[in-house]
Amino acid sequence: MSYTTDMKSIHFIAVAIVAVGALIAGAIVYNNMGDTDVSPMRTDAEAHVYGNVTAPTTIVEFSDYQCPFCARVHKTLKRIVDESNGEINWHYRHLPLSNHSHAMRAAVIGECVAREIGNDAFWEYTDRILANQALLDEQYPIEVATKIGLKDAALEMCMQSSDITDDISTDITTAKAFGGTGTPFSIIVFPDGSTRPVSGALPYEQWRSALSL
Repeated sequence: MSYTTDMKSIHFIAVAIVAVGALIAGAIVYNNMGDTDVSPMRTDAEAHVYGNVTAPTTIVEFSDYQCPFCARVHKTLKRIVDESNGEINWHYRHLPLSNHSHAMRAAVIGECVAREIGNDAFWEYTDRILANQALLDEQYPIEVATKIGLKDAALEMCMQSSDITDDISTDITTAKAFGGTGTPFSIIVFPDGSTRPVSGALPYEQWRSALSL
C-alpha cells in the first residue's frame, strides 16, 4: 500500500471519528434539552389555579379555547379535581394553535380577565368560552368578559399590554419544551416533583389511571 493511500485512509478515519464525536455531542445536547429545568407551572402570582392551591398533585393543562377536544377534557379535569378532596389542583396555561383563528385573541382576553378581576373570574370566563365554542369569533370573548364584570376601558388598555402576549408566548414555549405540540397537552406534577405528560382528551377512567388513583 502506498504512502498516499495510507494518508487517505488515515484522513478518512479521522473524519469518521470527528463525525461520530459530533453525533455523540449532539445526542448529549438533545438529552440535556429534554431534561429541562423549566417548571411546567407559572409562578404563584401568575397561575390560574382551580382547586386547592396547596394540593400535592397538580395537573398543568396547555389548552386552546377553540379546540373541541379541550372543551371535552375541561369537564373531565373539573370532575377529577372536584372529587380529589383537595389532593389535586389544576393549572391552566395557553397553547393557542395557529390554525385556530380566534384562539389567541380569546387567550389574551382571558388573561385580561384574570389580571383585572381575578382567578375566579378567569375560570368563569374559561368555562363560558369552552361551553360555547360555536359562538367564538372576534367579539364573543369581549361579550363574555364584560358580562363577568370587566370594564371596556380596562379591557382595551389591557389588550394593548405586551405583558399579556409575553405570558402567552411563555406558555407556548414551555409546552414545546415538554413536547407539547397539539391540544390539549397536560403535565401531571406528582408530590415528589416527578412529571408525566398526557396528550389528548383522555376519558375520566384513563385520567384516574394516569394519576394512579
